[in-house]
Amino acid sequence: MFKLYRTILYITALLLVLAGVSAQASGDMRELYRIRVQNTRGGIIGVSIDGGRNYCRVGRVTSPATESITGYEASIYCKPGVVAATAVHGIRIKVEGGKGQGRDVSRVISLVPREFSETPKNFGGHVASASGIYTDIPAGEGIFRNFAPFVGNPVCLETSSGLMRLGDSYIPQVGDSLVIVAQIPVRYPREILIENRNGGKVDVVFPDGRETVARVASPVTGVGRFDATGYTGVGRINTNHTGVLTISTAPLAMGGKDGSGTETRGGFMIQPSRHAANIPHGGEVMVVAPLQGSTSWLEGAPPLFWGYVGLTDDPKNSEHSFRVDIKTSSGSWMELPLLVGKMEDILQRLPDGSGAVTDIRLRFPSLSAEWIKQELGRYQETNREARRREAFKNGTLVSGVIEVQMDEVAGDVQFVTLYIDGEFKGISNSAPYTFPIDTSRYTEEEHIVELKATDGRGNVIKRAVKEFFPQSRDVLTSDTLPGR
Repeated sequence: MFKLYRTILYITALLLVLAGVSAQASGDMRELYRIRVQNTRGGIIGVSIDGGRNYCRVGRVTSPATESITGYEASIYCKPGVVAATAVHGIRIKVEGGKGQGRDVSRVISLVPREFSETPKNFGGHVASASGIYTDIPAGEGIFRNFAPFVGNPVCLETSSGLMRLGDSYIPQVGDSLVIVAQIPVRYPREILIENRNGGKVDVVFPDGRETVARVASPVTGVGRFDATGYTGVGRINTNHTGVLTISTAPLAMGGKDGSGTETRGGFMIQPSRHAANIPHGGEVMVVAPLQGSTSWLEGAPPLFWGYVGLTDDPKNSEHSFRVDIKTSSGSWMELPLLVGKMEDILQRLPDGSGAVTDIRLRFPSLSAEWIKQELGRYQETNREARRREAFKNGTLVSGVIEVQMDEVAGDVQFVTLYIDGEFKGISNSAPYTFPIDTSRYTEEEHIVELKATDGRGNVIKRAVKEFFPQSRDVLTSDTLPGR
């Protein structure tokens, strides 16, 4: 059945025009970058800013997804083959079910950051289990922050024929390469203004005008304990999906963990009325509804729950960040205060004495190509130096020619194969199955070596994974590391 599915996909790829894959493909969308994820242990996670011609590595897969699982409640509000949720603690991809169908036919896979490879105590979100592509990227960084996709972005399978939009009932296979095309509308907002009262207006301000798109059915009065807000920052976007927008009021908790003895979470949500009706909520949730007389859903719809809101944050420049601030009864705009824990009426009487929150403003970044390029370079360099220092500590910082060897294997070994960064590099049928590697041919970053021992029936009976980090210097000491 799976082979038939893949065959259909390959044929479809020859006939399908992939909507939104590039800025040239649609005058209504602008491509920002692409994210490619190799669904295999040690697989490379890369970001491309040139339409997929070149990818810059930003992380690794530590464990691949092997199945899809039943989606969370709001995942019913989009079609398969798109990003259904983007958050500092996970990206959800819809792979089965249609808008408005029952929850039992909505299935998803996930990209998961390092800290959430194990479910924290008191976690209230979606648990990926075997549907998770687990990564070594920290929560709130890389593809879980400034290179995160947007809700509704297309997700493709990379094949020899090119990119192919994921179809209904896709099942992840080890070795698959997935590509997310991060794109936003060309007509992009400057800000969203919300009047925090019953019947208040939700206005979107574009460069060429202002539109009222929804109304407030229930204002927000307080804050609550929302997952991973301690990895987000005050006034930053924590989560956006087809049924939620979560704003953090908690600071970045350096070393703090969800579910630990010290509370690090705080924030509030905005939910669309149809979805909110199915989920219990208190004063920490604002509910917005369609305009009077409208028959449209807000679930899975722009601008709040589709395609517009991301996670980008540049601490040095608010022009490159999604920022949320407030107006109070004192009449002036101000930054959100730091609020941690559950306090359902704290926004009605702020601790600084400025009064109640009357308005909420979400400011949008420019997301210029120049800034994205600079940020990718900065992130890569910071990430590379951190890994170089870790490699020095672990003894995997190397130079010249090294040898890797399969440890002793119990059983009938016919041959051992060598893979570096997921690519086949050699085979040996002679014990002790040693392979030389000229590390000077590899870039100065972490590389994954995998050895597979195969028996006479073609079964892999043992795997060994090793790492190395090439260093061009001849003498490898702590003094040769940058920053010393």
